[in-house]
Order: sequence, then C-alpha cells, then structure tokens
Amino acid sequence: MKTKIILLIFLLVPFLDFGWGAKGHKMVADIAKENLNAGVEKKIQSFLGDMSFEEASVWMDSMRADHSYNYMSPWHYLDIDSGATYVENPKGDIVSELNRVIKELRNYRNMSHDSVALDLRILFHLCGDITQPLHCGYGSDKGGNTVKVNCNGKETTLHHVWDSDIINSVGITTPMCLASMKFCPPAQQKEWEKIDVMQWMADSRSYLPQVYKYGPNGITQDYIQSNTVIIEQQICKGGLRLAAVLNDIFKD
Repeated sequence: MKTKIILLIFLLVPFLDFGWGAKGHKMVADIAKENLNAGVEKKIQSFLGDMSFEEASVWMDSMRADHSYNYMSPWHYLDIDSGATYVENPKGDIVSELNRVIKELRNYRNMSHDSVALDLRILFHLCGDITQPLHCGYGSDKGGNTVKVNCNGKETTLHHVWDSDIINSVGITTPMCLASMKFCPPAQQKEWEKIDVMQWMADSRSYLPQVYKYGPNGITQDYIQSNTVIIEQQICKGGLRLAAVLNDIFKD
C-alpha cells in the first residue's frame, strides 16, 4: 500500500526531473516485454506480483519521495568529465549497480522473493537511465542539470530537455521508437543487445557532443528534430538490453 501511495504521488507530480521521465521509462518496459522469450514474462511477473512492467520501470523514481531510499540517489547516473575515465562511486553509480543486480539475479534461485523483486525493479529502471546520454554525462555541470536553456518558450535545463521535453514536444511513442529501428541493420541491433554495462555507458557518452550542439537561441525545432531519432533509438536500446538480460537469466 505504501508503495502504491508513493507511486500515485509521483504520477501526480509530472514536473519532477526523473530519468527519461515516466513516458520514456514505460516505453523501455514495453519494448522489453515485446522481446521476451516464451515463459520469461510469466517468471518476471511472478516476482513483480501486482506491479506491472511499466510500474516497475518507474519505481526507483517514485521512491524518491520516501527519504529512506535516499541511498539509491547516486545509482541513477555517473559523472565523468571530458578526457577522464570511469572510477566507481563508493556510494554506487549506474554502472556499478547494474553490474551488481545482474550478477545477483544470475543466482536468483537462491535469493529471497523480495530480494529478486527489488533487483528487478532496479534493473528495469537503470536499463532506461543508462541510455539517456546525460545520465552518463559530465560532473562539471552535473549531467546538464546546471545548464539553463530555453525550450518551447520556457526556461529549463539541458538535462530535462533530454529527459522529457523532447519526448513530450514530439509526442514520441513506442511504435515511433520501434519504427526508428527499421533503419538499423540486424547486426547493429545484436551489438546493442550485448550484456556489457561499460559498453552501454560508452555508447551513451558518444552522443554527448550532439547533446551540447545547441545555439545561442537555445533548443530550436531543428535541434529537437535532429535528436528525436537518437532518443527513439536510445529508448529502444534500453528495452532490447533489458529483454536480453531477462532472457539470459530467466530462460528455462
């Protein structure tokens, strides 16, 4: 009941700056669900109980309203300045926590039901977060959170533009994300699905030059249009990678 109340509060406060935003995370979950092998969805649902895949994908953000979960805050991202290399955050970060839950879930038969359910909710969410380039951004501007820009006539942050503003402005949907994948060779998609969290992080960071390529007028329609396909494909990558992990661990 407590979880559902906090989730309701989260859904009623859309202006909070969370991950891809609820829409993006739910699209990741939907794409993953469509790519699960026979029998895997049923296993996952047995651990999630009454919680849907979409609800699981936003659980980590919804729990930000409960301060007992503050220890999870650093897990949503990592900061690496230009030219620097990854160093694990002692409090955890998006790479270390994804590696941790994947490793733990490989031993799920020897874990408690509640522990598996918790790791799944973390996995669902972070597979989405790591595909948002600014969740693997620069520490100097806190992943674009201190970069003020104008978008659609209002002041916002560069981070929020990529979390939600472009998704909402364009009206990106799951079918649109899937359609964008038609231009990608099957071999490329197979590369994206490889279970390699460090590579997932490097892939997201490869888009940072494009993320910061906005002019003095802020976020223009040209900027939005040129980055829409990137966001659609990144959301697809999150769904495909989540499905790849679940299929690999929970296969018969």
